[in-house]
Amino acid sequence: MAKTNITYGELKRGGAQMLSNAGIGNPNLNVRILLEKASRKTSAELIICDHDIVPETVQIEFHELLGYRLAFEPIAYILGEKAFWSLDFSVNEHVLIPRPETEGLVERALELITNSPTPHILDIGTGSGAVLISLLHERKLATGLGVDISPKALDMARVNAVRNNVGDRCQFNKSDYLKNVTGKFDIIVSNPPYIDSKAMEKLAPDVELYEPELALHGGKDGLTAYRTIIASTKKVLKPGAHLVFEIGFDQKKSVSDLLRKAGATHIVCQKDLAGLDRIISATIC
Repeated sequence: MAKTNITYGELKRGGAQMLSNAGIGNPNLNVRILLEKASRKTSAELIICDHDIVPETVQIEFHELLGYRLAFEPIAYILGEKAFWSLDFSVNEHVLIPRPETEGLVERALELITNSPTPHILDIGTGSGAVLISLLHERKLATGLGVDISPKALDMARVNAVRNNVGDRCQFNKSDYLKNVTGKFDIIVSNPPYIDSKAMEKLAPDVELYEPELALHGGKDGLTAYRTIIASTKKVLKPGAHLVFEIGFDQKKSVSDLLRKAGATHIVCQKDLAGLDRIISATIC
């Protein structure tokens, strides 16, 4: 219910206290983002107007948004978008929210296709399309195919391709990993589901309650997707082409062994900004 004569400063402090009491991290940042959306003001404007009275309509919208966050709905879903690789992507509950560490997947793929003038890229488990679209944004002559088992995820990826002006250079098709994929590609990129069954039981509430299980659960040991993809890569990759995965922090040895047994070479693992093993790349002979 809206209050009379409440200032922006008071509204921010009250909202932050509610989030803190609910155990939600970074309450001040959460409040700022939600209030920016409700008020249509920038962060700088909200500082300047700290002592101004909040209009009733802004209070009502802010408390509605705050209620979603108090129910642990992720900020990205509340806002309907998420920044990734300097681009903006539409997101909803049908797609995994793009994470900063996944930008390492884009970085490594760009390194590997440096000498390919017109690379053809396959993104397996494309979700919002963030990885493929970011690559196409950087390589203006590249083309790509994104596949996902979720039709609703594919709908979101198509929206994002148009939003980021690469819709004429990519397609998004339904496929269970590589089952319905044809053609030959210069590189495969994938951020597959890799959380094992035990870890799935310990997810944070905002992940467990809202993000799609299909994009998270990698089977009992977390390696189901890697086994499936690696077993089929040769049929769609050109000779000497590359494969780049995002992995869980403890999966370097397991995924490297799977690649080695499949005959892959030049297996390289890179760490994320937190110092955790995160990106594995290999050449497929």
